[in-house]
Amino acid sequence: MNKKLLAPAAVVIVVALIILASRAAQPEPQRAPFAALVSPASCAQPQWPAEARRYEIEGTTIIQFGIGKDGKVVQPAVTKSSGWQILDAAAVEGIARCVFQPNLKEADGATFPLQYVWKFSDAPALRPLLVKDSCRPSDRFAAFREADPRPSGTDGILLRFLVNAEGAPVRVVAEPNGQLRVLVEQAMDYLQSCRFAHEAQKAGERTDTAFGRVLLK
Repeated sequence: MNKKLLAPAAVVIVVALIILASRAAQPEPQRAPFAALVSPASCAQPQWPAEARRYEIEGTTIIQFGIGKDGKVVQPAVTKSSGWQILDAAAVEGIARCVFQPNLKEADGATFPLQYVWKFSDAPALRPLLVKDSCRPSDRFAAFREADPRPSGTDGILLRFLVNAEGAPVRVVAEPNGQLRVLVEQAMDYLQSCRFAHEAQKAGERTDTAFGRVLLK
């Protein structure tokens, strides 16, 4: 769906990119998000990061950017995070490669929004679920809340991870979002005490990926 942004003396069409990828297929052919303003060769759709595909993380990143007099993007920044640094970074890197038509006087000094929707095109796979009461008691952490994608904050730390055959978290990656390193490390250590398993009665494609937040007391 097209969205219109009213800028001083100009109306700029901003296209929300829907980046689709199946778990087995390559990303869709690249396409330029600003067909009327940019050379397609200079503004290719950002590649879905391989690590993000492996962890099967999705989200929506909203960024803003300016356009210099030479047509190059200036000061691209995330205004609303997807919750995942790797997706946000790919969005910023993608728009930073764009080169607009020169002499865009209307765009000089203005900023423009762009939304990237990172979503798999196939049905979601069944993720392993937390085994009840499997996490060790802690004076610092209250619990692990599975499938909670909210960014890390004063109430919890966002983690993504894989689950091995024994149900233990492996290859844990934290999304600190400014939280103290020691607290993040403690949250990761707490997660290691938890165990996960698929619901035996549910049929469907299964995955070994999981995510959620370690909640602070």
